[in-house]
Amino acid sequence: MQQETLQCNINQTVFSWTLFMTRFLVAIVLGYVAAGCLLYYREFLYNAVVLGWHLPVEAAVALALVQVLLALMLMLGWFTRWAAVLSVLCVGAVGVLFFGGDFNRIYVALVGLAITALLPSVLLGPGKISLDYKHAVRRAAKIFRD
Repeated sequence: MQQETLQCNINQTVFSWTLFMTRFLVAIVLGYVAAGCLLYYREFLYNAVVLGWHLPVEAAVALALVQVLLALMLMLGWFTRWAAVLSVLCVGAVGVLFFGGDFNRIYVALVGLAITALLPSVLLGPGKISLDYKHAVRRAAKIFRD
């Protein structure tokens, strides 16, 4: 029996726009969650104290600010793979802290959706619409010039 090899023709521009929109929309959600944590800082910081975190106020504020930074990195496409992985971990930690150690079903669903949305960026890279791509092009041009 003869096996046929199928190949997919992927339009790189559309693929890059899809990755960009996925990263951008997830970054907006992560920024929204971090802004909610900073706006409701009393409950957020109180939960950090109750959960017994070491330096609870500093750790909670740093966690929210790191999440904002990671959201910006995802929007720009800078260190995209690391930012995507760290974003999933950070949004999980923020959720545990915000809900005081209780696992809210909606937040678990949000983390699951964040993982699903960021998985292509982790596995396939950021696409052409990113600072990572522009940096790689400059680096390749420099290597081939020398």
